[in-house]
Amino acid sequence: MRLMLALIAGAVMAAGATAPRARPSDPRGDRQRPAYAPGEVPAELAPAVGRAEQALQTLQTALAGRLREELSRNGPAAAVKVCREEARAITARVAKEQGIDIGRTSHRLRNPGNAARPWAEPFVLEAAGRKAAEVTARVVDLGDRVGVLRPIGTAEMCTRCHGQEEAVRPAIGAILDAAYPEDHAIGFAVGDLRGWMWAEAPKR
Repeated sequence: MRLMLALIAGAVMAAGATAPRARPSDPRGDRQRPAYAPGEVPAELAPAVGRAEQALQTLQTALAGRLREELSRNGPAAAVKVCREEARAITARVAKEQGIDIGRTSHRLRNPGNAARPWAEPFVLEAAGRKAAEVTARVVDLGDRVGVLRPIGTAEMCTRCHGQEEAVRPAIGAILDAAYPEDHAIGFAVGDLRGWMWAEAPKR
């Protein structure tokens, strides 16, 4: 179930939502920060990583459930509306409840507001174009907080809004043009890396 939710979440990358307290990072400093695979995380970072993972899971479950509901009832056009009009509020609510800065990013954005944080950008660019199964989560020590990146794969459901252009454009092209004039998030196939969920959790 956890894996399925992770895959479904790929279809809501257009949300562009982050926590209200989100703050810019120093791109020069963050690119030099220590980074770890999940099994390599130092013990002192584990509590913050756990809080970040909990926040990501809560958000993922909330967004995936809402998206799945609209897709099953009203199709991809309704799903685009959820991403555009509801996902930001859902993300902000979860972020406030969890006390975690949180959001989504990708190497191919639907919403430019989803641009990667400086500490996350190197990992996003490095993994661009790969299959989701080929990449792993990353943990970055940001000094007073911990950054966590979790990859999002492309599921069959996701391709209804993010699949090949010849399939997506006839169905919802006009809707996407109106909602996301800078859309670059078409052309994904099942199993592709769609993007990343990210969180920044304070160490204390």
